[in-house]
Amino acid sequence: MRGSRRSTAAWFLAIAGVAFLLRLIHLLQLRHNDPLFFSPQMDALYHHQWALAIVAGREFIADAFFRAPLYPYFLGLVYKLFGANQMAARIIQALIGSATCGLVYILARQLLKPQGPSPKPQASSHKLPKSEPHSSLLTLHSSDLVPRIAGLMMAAYPLAIWYDGELLLEGLLTFLLMLGFVLLYRSRDKDRQWWLPGIVFGLAAITRPNVLAFLAVLPIWLFVEGKGSKGPRVQGSKSETRTLEPSNPGTRSIWTRLLPVWGAAALVILPVTIRNYVVSRQFVPIAWQAGTNFYIGNSPESDGMTAVLPGTRGGWWGGYDDAKRLAEQALGRPLKGAEIDRYWLGKGLEFWREQPGKALGLLARKTFLWLVGYEVSNERDLYAAKRYSYIDYLFFNSRFLKFPFGILLPLALAGVWFRRREWRRLLPLYLFVVAYSLSFVVFFVTSRYRTSIVPIAAILAAIGLIGLVGPVSRRERIVGLGIALVAFVLFNANLAGAGRQVDQSRNYVAAAVGLHAQGRDSEALTEVRQALKFDSARAVLSLEAALLSDLGNSAAAESSARAAIRLYPSDVDAYEALGGVLATAGRLDSAAAYFELVRSRAPYSVDAWCDLGNIAFSRRDYVKARYYYEGALKVRPTFTRALFGLGLCEYYEGDRAAARAHWQEVLKLDPSFVKAGQALEHLK
Repeated sequence: MRGSRRSTAAWFLAIAGVAFLLRLIHLLQLRHNDPLFFSPQMDALYHHQWALAIVAGREFIADAFFRAPLYPYFLGLVYKLFGANQMAARIIQALIGSATCGLVYILARQLLKPQGPSPKPQASSHKLPKSEPHSSLLTLHSSDLVPRIAGLMMAAYPLAIWYDGELLLEGLLTFLLMLGFVLLYRSRDKDRQWWLPGIVFGLAAITRPNVLAFLAVLPIWLFVEGKGSKGPRVQGSKSETRTLEPSNPGTRSIWTRLLPVWGAAALVILPVTIRNYVVSRQFVPIAWQAGTNFYIGNSPESDGMTAVLPGTRGGWWGGYDDAKRLAEQALGRPLKGAEIDRYWLGKGLEFWREQPGKALGLLARKTFLWLVGYEVSNERDLYAAKRYSYIDYLFFNSRFLKFPFGILLPLALAGVWFRRREWRRLLPLYLFVVAYSLSFVVFFVTSRYRTSIVPIAAILAAIGLIGLVGPVSRRERIVGLGIALVAFVLFNANLAGAGRQVDQSRNYVAAAVGLHAQGRDSEALTEVRQALKFDSARAVLSLEAALLSDLGNSAAAESSARAAIRLYPSDVDAYEALGGVLATAGRLDSAAAYFELVRSRAPYSVDAWCDLGNIAFSRRDYVKARYYYEGALKVRPTFTRALFGLGLCEYYEGDRAAARAHWQEVLKLDPSFVKAGQALEHLK
C-alpha cells in the first residue's frame, strides 16, 4: 500500500512538473512576443480591473455581481501579495493548471481501481474466460497506463496551456472541478466526508455558476447507485476474508450523502447571495448575467457563438452600458442588474415563442459547435494568437482535421464504449459533461467554455486509445474503431461553418491596441492600416483617428473619425472618437458638442463625462469639471481618469492633501497610470 502511494505521488509530481515546464516556456515566449501580454482586453481586462479595485478596497460595480466573483478575488489576492504583477499571476495560474494535470492522473486511477475481488491472472493466455467481462482485462492492462496517458495529455493540451496563461477563470475552475471529482469518488469509496466535495463544487459554482447544473442532476447518480447495490464488498482469500465498508450508497439513504454535498455547496454560495441582496435588494444567488447571455444566444441576429448583445457596442464596458441603457429605455425607469437580466431573458423567450423553428435550428447549431473540433474564439482569435508561442505547432484548423479536439472527442467516445459495463462508476462524469454542456448550449458556445470538460475527455480518450491497441476482442476493437471513425468524420467536417469567414481585421486591431498601450503608436498605426485592408469597421477607423491624433496629424485624424461617423452614424463611439480628435487639436467647443451628443445618447458613457470634465478643467471652470468627474464616478466608482481629474481640481483649488489622496487611489486602481505618479512626485 505504501509503495502504491509513493508511486502515485511520484507520478503526480512528474506529470505536474512536465505541465509546469510547458506552461512556463509558453509564458516566457508570450512575454517576449505577444503585444497584448501586458495589455489585457475584454474579460481579462475586466478581471484585472476588478482585482485592482478589490486590492484598493473600492466597490467595483454598485450592484449585485454581474460575474461570479471567486476568480477576481483570487486575482486580487495575488495582486495583494505580489503587487499588480501580471506575470506573477500567470505563473501562479500555471502552477494551478499543472496541479490540475496531476489531479487528472489521480482521478483516472480512482476510476480504474478494481471494485471487487481481483481477477485471477491467466497462466499462459491473454484470452478471457467467457464468464468474465472483457473490461476486467482492460482494467488490468490499463490501470497504470491510462492515468499516465491522461495526465500527460492534459499537460500538453494546447488550449489548457493557453488559458492557464490568461487572466481568465478557466484554469482555476478546471482545478476546482478535478479536485471536486477526486474528493467525490473518495467519499463514494469510503462513504464518508461527503461535505468535502460539496465545498469544492461550491467554490467552482462561484467561479462559474454553470456548475450548479451538475449539482442539480447529482441525485440521479446516487439513485442509480442505490438501485445497483448488491451488498458489501468482500476482499481477501478464502483463508482470510474480510468484509469492507459498503462502497455503494444503496445501503443507506441517498439523502445522507446528497444533503452534505448540497449543504456544503450552499454554505459556500450563501455569503455571495447575502452580499448581492444587501447591495441590490434583489435575489441574485451568484451573478445576474444569465438572462443577458440567453438573449445573446437566442435572438434573430444570433449565430450561436458571437458574445455581443444585439444592438450594443462590441467593447466590454460599451456592451455592458448599452445593455443597461436599452433595458431602462424599454421599461421607462432605472433598473437594478437582476431587473435588466429579467428583461433580456424575456426577450430571448419571446424569440422562442415567435420563431420556434429558427430557435430550434440555432439550438442544434450550437450543440454541434460545442462538439466539433474547431475552436470557437472569444477573447482573441486563437488561431492567430497561437503564433506567439510554441503551441502554434500543437493545434491547428485544416480542412479535414481540427486538432486536438477533433481527435480527442472521437477517442473519448470510443473510451465510453470500452467502459460501458462500468457506466455506473463513470456516471458522475457523464452527468457533469451532459449537464455542464447543455448549460452553455442554451446560451452560446466558445472554446473557453468547454475547456473544463477536456480533462474528462482526456481520461476517456486514454481509455479509448488503450482499448484500440490493447488486448480486447476483435469485435470490441472493430466497434470502438467504428465509433471513433464516424465521430472523427462528423466533428472534423465543420458542417456548422465555424471559421469559414474569419475577421482578419480583428487580429491586426488587437495587436495595435497592445502596441498603443505601450506607447508604440507608429507600429500600432501600421497594424491598423493592415486591418483597414480587410474591414473599415468603426473600431478600426476610430483607433486610426486616435493614433493619428497622438502622432500630431490632426487633419488625417479628423478625416478618419468623420469617415467612421459616415459609415456608422448610430454608433456613439464614432462621435466619441471625433470629439477626442477635436479636443486634442484645441477645438474645444466643437469637441464638447460631440461629447454632449454621446452623453445624451449613452448616459453611462464614462468617457464622455470625463472628457467634458477635461474641457471644463482646461477652461479653469473647476466647479463644472468636478460635476462631470463626479458624474463619471457615479456610473463607475473605479474610473481612474475621473479620479485623476478630481485630484487636479483639488490641487488647483489649494487642497493638496485631497489631491494626493485621489492620485494615490488612482495608482492603487491602475499602477500603470503614469500621470498620477508624476503628479505625486510633483507634490513632494
